[in-house]
Amino acid sequence: EEAQEAAECLTVGGVLKQHWAVYRSPFMNAAAVGWLFYTFCFVSLLTLLPPYIAPEWRTFTVEAMPLMSMISSMTLGVWLLRSWSIVCVIQAGFLISAAAACGLILVTGSPVVCLVLAGALGLIQGASFALVPELNETASDRANANGVFAQAGNFGNTIGTPVLLGVIAAGGYGGMLLVSAVLLLTGAVSHMCLVRARARVRGPGA
Repeated sequence: EEAQEAAECLTVGGVLKQHWAVYRSPFMNAAAVGWLFYTFCFVSLLTLLPPYIAPEWRTFTVEAMPLMSMISSMTLGVWLLRSWSIVCVIQAGFLISAAAACGLILVTGSPVVCLVLAGALGLIQGASFALVPELNETASDRANANGVFAQAGNFGNTIGTPVLLGVIAAGGYGGMLLVSAVLLLTGAVSHMCLVRARARVRGPGA
């Protein structure tokens, strides 16, 4: 019977059915949904912001942003997780990132604001990895959650830069950052919606 179930899972229909179940689950898809918005913005902004940073600060800022993201994830992120839920840390990262993106519209290419943006994105990064095991107890569910997590990351990384390049062509520097801010806010809202969805699945008092 187990062999038959395994064989069915390997069919096209079985794979599609499994994907549908994972995508519909507010437990297995939670980290992936936020990760899509994170990866869309992170790589594309690292790629597209440098021309707008003053030449004397450009190299330092571009090299410091990924480092700032990692440091924030491993220090501030870990500290916040002592008193905040994982989802709250992710949402804080999205909200601060969105505010920093708006700040960059007002202060074009500011190295300080760029580093704040990178640090806030680092909060999303570390906490999103921790969300998978928190919400998924079984090895199978964790494997499925990690699978859709990777898919979301690949998709976000792939489409982020081309889409924002198109936005720059149509709306310039400000348009790029405004769209980024909206997407980052959407990431925060998506996690709020998923929290409510999980509460409905668990039922009252869970």
